[in-house]
Amino acid sequence: MEVKTNKRRGDPGKPPGLHRTAGCTIELLSSHNRVFDYLRDIQNRPQWERISTNSIVHELATFSTGPDPRNCISVLAISRHNDLLLLQECSTDETGSFVIFAPIEKAEFQSMLCGVDQEIQLMPFGFYILPNVSGSILDGTLLTMVFQITVKNVSKKKAVEAVTQTVKETLQKIMEAVN
Repeated sequence: MEVKTNKRRGDPGKPPGLHRTAGCTIELLSSHNRVFDYLRDIQNRPQWERISTNSIVHELATFSTGPDPRNCISVLAISRHNDLLLLQECSTDETGSFVIFAPIEKAEFQSMLCGVDQEIQLMPFGFYILPNVSGSILDGTLLTMVFQITVKNVSKKKAVEAVTQTVKETLQKIMEAVN
């Protein structure tokens, strides 16, 4: 597990303040396509993602980004969070895959759709999924998760604990589901 701290002061598209970023790579026994399909499927999301726990996730819109129908950008709504949407981008090919998402306030998203010229600040996080090749043998998957939080009124130690605990719990749930 690697944890990094950034203090942002007006970086375009990033909220100002103190940010903690944690990342970790694990090895899974499943194929990279199985892991990718599991992570991008909105029905599975409540099983591994904290914000979606005990919720129903709805896909409001999807925009294709390539010939593979799994390569897309989606707008997701979470039943428990009426003021929040998730933007999710998924992409895959034989060399690897990613699933990246960012929460966005519904009001900001609606303003953007109406053409209001404003800077939208996103804190993306997600997964990079690589086939694990040992010599010439395909041997499972390497899954890297990166997660970010904005630190407000919390000690540095508690912020590090929160971000590392989130990554550990999420990866554990994914391992249990796909292995």
